[in-house]
Amino acid sequence: MEEMKKAMKYSLIFGICGAVVIPVIYEIYANVSKDAALGLLAAYVIFAGVKFSPLKAKEAMLGMVCTAAYSGVLAIPVYLVIHPAVKSWLEKKSKYFQLDLGAQLRFLAAVGLIFLLMFMVWIARAGVSRAVKKLRSNGEKAGSYIENAFNENGEEQ
Repeated sequence: MEEMKKAMKYSLIFGICGAVVIPVIYEIYANVSKDAALGLLAAYVIFAGVKFSPLKAKEAMLGMVCTAAYSGVLAIPVYLVIHPAVKSWLEKKSKYFQLDLGAQLRFLAAVGLIFLLMFMVWIARAGVSRAVKKLRSNGEKAGSYIENAFNENGEEQ
């Protein structure tokens, strides 16, 4: 139960932060640099994946799904608050660029794909952990076989 609490705590923290990060990343994507914006989002999502990675599968998956859901749903009202302020600020400093519908859909698709990185980090860590356990187990077995091979009586211990 302790891991479930940790997963839900992480999902709330990363979900609320993601709700703020996504609209900010959108404005960076539209007005500054697409690559920089997607890179920042990827760094955020990978960090979240690293935080979820020590948890067991059920808790981690539930927490990551909740994080993505909270981020996506809460990003809409946050965008409605952030967008007018950013637009007016940018119009004072330079030209504001509004993405067309196709570009907005490509951005949302990129965000969705980048959020899959969170799951990939967990899967990668679980795979490495299993491989390390298997190698240790095989090393211990090999050690006992070698020890038994050189046993004088030929009996196993």
